[in-house]
Amino acid sequence: MNNALSCSLPEDLLDVSNDVEAGIPIDAITCAINRADSVLTLLEDHFESESDRPRLANHVLAAVIWDVRGTLGLIKTLTLHGDATSLPRAKNGGAQ
Repeated sequence: MNNALSCSLPEDLLDVSNDVEAGIPIDAITCAINRADSVLTLLEDHFESESDRPRLANHVLAAVIWDVRGTLGLIKTLTLHGDATSLPRAKNGGAQ
């Protein structure tokens, strides 16, 4: 197996397809934000609950944080695609 592929993260391999239309993929960005928010809400509930349920193991908490970081990377990729494929607004007045 290619060593570069075996040591990579999912976010390193995922990219916006070349046949996607130009512009800001707002639905995909909103979905990714909602996913990250949901994961953080569950994590927040885990620490704020006063029940007798056991605490999650450190490796589980680390995976949760890693998931949110990956989702933020996805949001960054989608945002950069939108920025790179959007037309700049015409500037009116002022120094240009």
